[in-house]
Amino acid sequence: MTPTLLGFGAMRLPTDVEECRKMFAAYLESGGNYIDTAYVYGGSEAMLKKVLTTQHPRDSYLLADKLPPWSVKSLKDCDRLLQESLKRCGVDYFDYYLLHSLTADTENKLVSLGAYEWAQDIKKKGLVRHVGFSFHDSAELLDQMLAAHTEIDFVMLQLNYADILRGPAKAFQQTANKYNKTLFAMEPIKGGSLANLPQEAEALLKAARPEDSIASWAMRYAASLKGVKSVLSGMSSLAQVQDNIKTFTPFEPMVDSEYALLEQVMEILGKEATIPCTGCKYCLSECPEGIEIAHCITLYNECQRGGEKWNRASMYKAIPAGHSAENCTSCGLCVPRCPQKINIPEALKLVANELA
Repeated sequence: MTPTLLGFGAMRLPTDVEECRKMFAAYLESGGNYIDTAYVYGGSEAMLKKVLTTQHPRDSYLLADKLPPWSVKSLKDCDRLLQESLKRCGVDYFDYYLLHSLTADTENKLVSLGAYEWAQDIKKKGLVRHVGFSFHDSAELLDQMLAAHTEIDFVMLQLNYADILRGPAKAFQQTANKYNKTLFAMEPIKGGSLANLPQEAEALLKAARPEDSIASWAMRYAASLKGVKSVLSGMSSLAQVQDNIKTFTPFEPMVDSEYALLEQVMEILGKEATIPCTGCKYCLSECPEGIEIAHCITLYNECQRGGEKWNRASMYKAIPAGHSAENCTSCGLCVPRCPQKINIPEALKLVANELA
């Protein structure tokens, strides 16, 4: 069974069982079949047992789950966590199983434990069908990992138009494409922030496609990316399920004029941000420390505009060691290169105080 383009991310499920039951029934009835959860998505696995796995035939959906590496000290822990997830979900196997949210530290830990070999072993035993990982670090590390772990079937990456047009995600996608890996796109709406744009930006998109939601633009963008097999939407209401079904029935890939509109949206978001960074990255060539200035400021601005701080702090911590805002030496070499005339060292102090 091939995953459908619209995937159901179970991270943000409501606690109402009947609402969840309606959501999954609507999703499956529309032809959707890929559901993604994780050991650490509080209550999600148990909810899926109530509303999905005991209510629908096993061959009507593909179920993905994830191993939390921060909870692993030995391969016995890997076995235990897998068995717990299977029991919680009420299934005998997972179609897709991921090493969850890998960074340099967790990757080194899992390699030293032999977790990749363990993952291939559980695949041979039939406990999982496909093995992959989700990733939150640098493109350089991703390249090293995919070169070292050629047996990996797929990769889950955070892919949305904000992170691709003004962040590091384009390099992630291109790296995965280089190794011909199947891609699953997470956070296509960037935690909901791309569904709630400034009025000027919303007006642009509504003028182009009056019948479509603002969220649909972000979903279509992610689904149009090369190599993407499925786009995971963290749906938390029946209305969101129905809106996504509308977006993908039928799916219309992005066209050049729409890409141009999203560039305008990013320019508007840059103006609205607390620190008026446009993500041009001219400053980066002048920084002797290699600080990821634009990425740091983007995460800070998202927090100031109402983004979930825990999520942005997690992404901030995934920045390679030595390249975060707190590593700035205030040399000032970057300042003359900024078209927006931002006092970058002072801006990075704000970032470090908020996210470090």
